[in-house]
Amino acid sequence: MLTHHRRAHTRLHQALDACLFGVSLTAAYALRAWFPLWNLPELEPFVDYLRLAPLVMLLGPAMLALQHFYTRPPGPPPRLPEIGAIVGGCVLTVIGVIFILFLLRLQYARSVVIMTGVFASLLVSTRAGLTRWLDRTNLAREQLSRRVLWVGLPGETARLRGQLSADEREFLDTAAEFNPRAAPASAFPALLHEHSINVVVVNLAGLTPADVQGVLAACEREGVETLVHTGIPHTPVFRPELDRFAGEPVIAYRAQPVPAWQLFAKRLLDYAGAAALLAVLSPLLALIAMAIRLTSPGPALFRQRRCGLNGRPFDMFKFRSMVRGAEEQRAALEARNEMKGPVFKLSADPRVTPVGRFLRRHGLDELPQFWNVLRGEMSLVGPRPLPVEEVHRFDDDAHRRRLSVLPGLTCHWQVRGRNQIDDFHEWVRLDLEYIDNWSLWLDLKILLATVPAVLFGRGGR
Repeated sequence: MLTHHRRAHTRLHQALDACLFGVSLTAAYALRAWFPLWNLPELEPFVDYLRLAPLVMLLGPAMLALQHFYTRPPGPPPRLPEIGAIVGGCVLTVIGVIFILFLLRLQYARSVVIMTGVFASLLVSTRAGLTRWLDRTNLAREQLSRRVLWVGLPGETARLRGQLSADEREFLDTAAEFNPRAAPASAFPALLHEHSINVVVVNLAGLTPADVQGVLAACEREGVETLVHTGIPHTPVFRPELDRFAGEPVIAYRAQPVPAWQLFAKRLLDYAGAAALLAVLSPLLALIAMAIRLTSPGPALFRQRRCGLNGRPFDMFKFRSMVRGAEEQRAALEARNEMKGPVFKLSADPRVTPVGRFLRRHGLDELPQFWNVLRGEMSLVGPRPLPVEEVHRFDDDAHRRRLSVLPGLTCHWQVRGRNQIDDFHEWVRLDLEYIDNWSLWLDLKILLATVPAVLFGRGGR
C-alpha cells in the first residue's frame, strides 16, 4: 500500500519535472535568441527546437532518478546531497542530449542545451522545496495520510506497529483496533463507517482463516483496501512476491525475485553468445584439440559429473588438461589440497600436462562448456559448477544456495583472483554476492572483466 502510494507520488513529481525541463528548453532558446548583448549566429526557428523537447523531457527525470533524487526519505533532507543529486542529474541530461545529437548527426546550438540544464537545475530545486513545504502543511498531511484499522491479537498488533519505519508512521494514522477473537465479525463494519477507514491491516499471527474470514468479506464488500500480514518472520535472503497457484493467490518466497523478461533476456544472451562464440572460435577449438592429442595420449575432451541447478547432476565438458587416469590419482594428492573446505585445488598438480597448464592459466580448457550453455545446463555467467562428490561434502547447507541459479562459465570468483582465493567460504561469499545482486548489467560487467583476466592469465593455474 505504501509502496503503491509512494510510487504514485513519485510519478507525479517526475511528470512535473519533465514539464520543467520542457520549460527550461523554451527559456534557454529565448535567452539565446533574443538577449541583446550577445553577438551570436542566428538560431533556427523555435519549432525546430520543439522536436528536441521530448528527448529532454524524458531524459531529465530519468537522470534525476539515476541520482536517487526521487528515493530520498520524506521530510527536510540535507540540502547539499539534494542539490548535488539535482545538479548531477541535469549535467548527465546535458551530456546525454549532446551525445545523442552527435550520434544522430543533428545540429542544435550547444549553448541552448547547456542553458537548459542550468535552468532545469534551478526550477527542479524550486519545485522540490515547494513540494516539501506543501507536504508538511496540515491540509496535505490530511490528504496524504491513511486512516488505518488494525485487525489482530492485541500483542501481535502492538509488535507490528512497533516495527513501523519513520516513513510509514508519517503516512499512517491509526484510527482503531479490532480483535476478531474478542468481538463478533458483525461489529467490524461499524468501525469502518465510524472512522472512515482507508486501509485495514490484518495481522494473521496467532489467528486462523476462520477468524478473519468475516473481516475480509466486509472489506471486499465495501471496497476498502486491505493489507494482510502473514506473520512469517522476514529474512534478508527470501524476498516475497505475489503469485498464483491452483487458481488462488499465494506468496512466493524466492532468493532471487527478478522480472521474467530479465531472465528471458539472460537466456537469450546465453544461447546467442554461446552459438556465436562456438562458431567464431571453432578454428581455435580444433587447434587446441589437435595440440592435446599430439602431446599426450588420450581424448581431447574430458567430461565430468557436476552439480547444476538445484544440485541436479549433468556432464560438463572441458578440454583435457591432465594425463589419462588423473581421477584415479587424486586420492593420493588429497593431503596436499590448498583450498580450505570441500573443494580440491592444487597449484603444482603433477597430473597437469604442459599444454594443459597453458590452457588452465588462460581458461581455454573451459571453452567446450559453450556446448553446455547451448544445452541449457549452464549460463555464460554464474557460480562455477562443482563436482558432485565435492558438493556432497558441503558442511553447511547454506552453501547449497549457490546451486539456486544455473552455473556459469565465469563469475566473480573468475575475475577476482580465481585460484588465488584459497578459502571456499570466500568463494561462496562471492557467489552469493552475485546471486543477491544479480542484474543483466552485472552479467555484462563480469563478461567484460573476464576478457583481460583470461588474456593475462590472472589467478590461473
